[in-house]
Amino acid sequence: MFKSMTDDHKKRLAWLIAIVILSFGLAYFVSKNPGMNKWLVIGLFLILYLAASQDVLKEAAEGIRHGQALDENFLMTIATVTAFIIGDYVEAISVMVFYGFGELFEDIATHRSKENIKGLLDLVPDLANRVLDDGTVEEIDLDDVEVGDILLVRDGEKVGVDGVIIEGDCLVDTSSVTGESMPVELSAGDDLISSSIVTQGVIKYRAEKEFDDSVAAKIMELIEDSHMSKSDSERIISRFARIYTPIVVSLAALLAIIPPVFMGGDWSDYLLRAATFLVLSCPCALVLSVPLSFMSGLGLASEEGILIKGSQFFEELKAADVLLSDKTGTLTTGEFVVRDVDFLNDYDKELALDYIYNIEKMSTHPIARGIVKSLDRKEDSSLFKSIDNKSGLGVVAESKNDEEVKIGSARFIGMEEENVRAVYMAIDEIPIARIHIEDEIKEASKETIDFLKRDFDKVAVVSGDSKAAVSEVSRELGLDDYYGELMPKDKLDVMENFQKDGHKLVFVGDGINDAPVLKNANVGISMGETASDLAIESSDILVASGEFSQLKKLMKISWLTNSTVIQNISFIMAVKIIILIMGLFGHASMWLAIFGDVGVSIIAILWSMRILKKKID
Repeated sequence: MFKSMTDDHKKRLAWLIAIVILSFGLAYFVSKNPGMNKWLVIGLFLILYLAASQDVLKEAAEGIRHGQALDENFLMTIATVTAFIIGDYVEAISVMVFYGFGELFEDIATHRSKENIKGLLDLVPDLANRVLDDGTVEEIDLDDVEVGDILLVRDGEKVGVDGVIIEGDCLVDTSSVTGESMPVELSAGDDLISSSIVTQGVIKYRAEKEFDDSVAAKIMELIEDSHMSKSDSERIISRFARIYTPIVVSLAALLAIIPPVFMGGDWSDYLLRAATFLVLSCPCALVLSVPLSFMSGLGLASEEGILIKGSQFFEELKAADVLLSDKTGTLTTGEFVVRDVDFLNDYDKELALDYIYNIEKMSTHPIARGIVKSLDRKEDSSLFKSIDNKSGLGVVAESKNDEEVKIGSARFIGMEEENVRAVYMAIDEIPIARIHIEDEIKEASKETIDFLKRDFDKVAVVSGDSKAAVSEVSRELGLDDYYGELMPKDKLDVMENFQKDGHKLVFVGDGINDAPVLKNANVGISMGETASDLAIESSDILVASGEFSQLKKLMKISWLTNSTVIQNISFIMAVKIIILIMGLFGHASMWLAIFGDVGVSIIAILWSMRILKKKID
């Protein structure tokens, strides 16, 4: 905790310790010298009281001036002034000092939580190196970068805007955004994300976005907004304090007046009870600990590359009972692989595979790239005399053996069957091979789905892909519920049907077509690595790495944060109620009241701060 202290925090700590030493020293001196001048003693204690309470008194005065007097500062002022009037000088000073300790600990904790979040705001440099037509390099403001500019990034420098590498190889650290510690090898043709750090190599890249449209800018906007939105618990606590304080002041006044007037009680005794009651009743422990718990949760999530727009989404996640997930790019990699090859007629299998590999090698279609990557055979351009790409249909090639080789859909090669998850090859109009294609499921998707079933009553896949493809992926993930061949409006309809039945819904997606659902879900989660700008803007939570497995960490952090809030509220209220009852019957001293307020506050603050120390698996 003390590592998070600023110079100002250290000065305040030293000041408070000095007041404690001087107060107890003065009290001891007075006890040994009973003949001291009464007004001198009062004056010395008053100086120490004012030194300890200056901030509280100032805040109380400001509250009165703005018509908002009945807050915790007002309560502390009334209580300590009352204690001072009846001669309990040390108690009055101690209340203010220990309240100051509580405020200091809260400031340190808040500072640390904010630093954890705001540390991500240093994602990009202020300047960029633009390469001019003559090869020279000039420094320009990041805001002046235009789409198409060629930028230079050297060893140890940050990437300012999103782009594509056009020259050079490098190792890139993306941990500031994704939370992934392992560097990534990139070369010409690879995408480069803003905020990445080039740890090895020198590269040139073409800017594909202006800074305001870059991934880093979207993330920075999200971070800046995160601490502005309050949870229901925070809003309830704030409203509670406004109603609670005048009630407490009224009860304290009754406690101070009624027994002495109507029951013959001692005025000083009941004034002290009333002061004790006011100190104990101060709601600052709740006011401090609840927001701090949520802020600590936001800070921990940001360390894991999970950026949450506001603390209210922790509570929304807890309340949600249905999770719907997009398929392509979310549960799957979005890259195609060959699952199997069926040979339909007698033909040289090795030659057939060579034909498939070398024909698809000439195509940039995602499925073709997946086939090439999966087959990984030797490139041999001499196999064909000509290759003709029939746009939207397939490819026709003439082999060196004068064979007509066709690759495409079943219909394209003349077969009646139609499997949208397969590519077919025919030679001289005879079907030779069926290549089964699948969208590769992300490595940890199945394990993550199994984990999420503990938190959600229903987990389902919603996708614009074919029903057959969605069914296959759902089966492999152990899901019975799926929805395929959906347009964006259809996805929205599915979600709204659940909401009409009273369900709270989480939606996970990444594409432009997911934006309406992300926006209207109770909690929208976008997968950052592949997410469109619109998806990021529409979502409530951004998983920067794009890894579906991060949802496990998100739910664990949500559970930890929500449980900490409940634990703090329960602990604070239990202690306060017990000591309040004791105080009403004259069995609680001012020191016990100090523990019931400030001591409890400090314990709750430390308990909230432990969130930042947690390691989430």
